[in-house]
Amino acid sequence: MSAILDVVMHQPLVDTHEHLISESAYLQLNPDIITALFGQHAYIQHDMVSAGCNYDTLAAFLDHANPDIAQRWRLIDPYWQQCAHTGYAEGVRLAAAHVYQIDHLSAEHLVAAEARHRTTLVRGEHHRMLHHIGNLHSVQIDAFTWGLPHEADPSPFYRYDLNVHTIADGSVDLDALSRATGIQIESLNHYAAALVHLVRHHAPAVVAIKSQHAYTRTLEWQAPDRDDVAMVLQKKLWGVPLLARDACIIGDWAIGIIAETAAAHQLPFKIHTGHHAGNGTMPMHWIRPSLLDGLIKAYPNTQFVLMHIGYPYHDELLSLAKHFRNVYVDLCWAWSMNPRASSDFVRQWIHSVPINKLLGFGGDAFLPAQAVGFAQQSRIWLARTLNAEVNDDMLTIPQATHIAKQLMYDNQMALFYQR
Repeated sequence: MSAILDVVMHQPLVDTHEHLISESAYLQLNPDIITALFGQHAYIQHDMVSAGCNYDTLAAFLDHANPDIAQRWRLIDPYWQQCAHTGYAEGVRLAAAHVYQIDHLSAEHLVAAEARHRTTLVRGEHHRMLHHIGNLHSVQIDAFTWGLPHEADPSPFYRYDLNVHTIADGSVDLDALSRATGIQIESLNHYAAALVHLVRHHAPAVVAIKSQHAYTRTLEWQAPDRDDVAMVLQKKLWGVPLLARDACIIGDWAIGIIAETAAAHQLPFKIHTGHHAGNGTMPMHWIRPSLLDGLIKAYPNTQFVLMHIGYPYHDELLSLAKHFRNVYVDLCWAWSMNPRASSDFVRQWIHSVPINKLLGFGGDAFLPAQAVGFAQQSRIWLARTLNAEVNDDMLTIPQATHIAKQLMYDNQMALFYQR
């Protein structure tokens, strides 16, 4: 284990998926230690709600206007104890240890670490945490924007996705798209031209196209009839609310335009598959990666990056990636969602799918300490996974360390940074 772990811990890691807020926004947020570890949409919140915590208690715990950190921790501690061994909780524990030197999460240790945390609320610490503590080579950020966000960091360390979620689910604001592209949308041809312009204009500055439309519609894609699309667009122009099927018709048509344009500009197309974040809604019939089979087949020159290993339908991705040359799979979020399943998935992948098509990490976090924790978690579990392969005489140590470098660095560089 030590030889593999040493390589994995020292290898710079290309992070393919975060939602990190900018350093300016981070400083304006002025988070306390609890917010830094548990706040701003951190996934551990969802496990604590699943454990029985109500939303009022969770809100009181996260309220950094209340300086009584110990009292706030006592509110949440019973629920933390119930989920302390989940993948989300492991990421929190590792963030606490590596960023704040907290070896055990408790009211006493959080109070003691608050002063240390305050020293990180200065210019430059955002990058230092990610690059020097997390040993990240670069970070790809989905800021939920068309192109670079207003506060985009110009450093090449930070890369950005062009988010097309609302276009893919049919809810796009056409007036906003017209303003963004300079094309007045009055017909289907205008809409197509606006979509092409959006991708073409931002292609030099972004690293990929991204959509998480599985949160608001099914992933199933069908090539729609142009007359049907024109009719749905006319409804949108008239301000008529769209039925779910109408939204899918115009969304599928737009996804096709975007996929084709992405290929022309060598931009990978990232698509959320599988598990939903949050609590209270999980439309399992929407999220299966296999629903994308028609799209993948229709656009063979588009490089599709299917995210989060499609959990819990990860076996489907082994088949899709094995069959289609234009399918890549990203372990982003997967290590924290279910590290054991992700480890098993990697072992199956090694023996069934070409290794160059698997991307090893993305933390899917909004705050830098959280991304550091998830990065550390991915390193530990990847080393454990590859060591198991060596122990079972499936790989030699040199083979295992070579695979580690591919999953952590080489595959990402080849896919995203060779344009």
